[in-house]
Amino acid sequence: MEKEQIIEGIKDLLDTEADLNEGTVLDDIEEWDSLASISVLAFFKQKMGLKIEAQALKDCKTVGDILKLAGK
Repeated sequence: MEKEQIIEGIKDLLDTEADLNEGTVLDDIEEWDSLASISVLAFFKQKMGLKIEAQALKDCKTVGDILKLAGK
């Protein structure tokens, strides 16, 4: 899965109209909360077969940090 597809997947999960890119700060996204992070973990597991640790995601500050977890 390409970076753009992952970003679109995150955008869909958050149900946001915000323009997301690698530099987007997660705390600046109104819809980013604990439920959103759980959804992102499930997205990685279901769509990419990746098991990401919750703490690793919690340590992410930007969308780019999430992409790094996916190896992108």
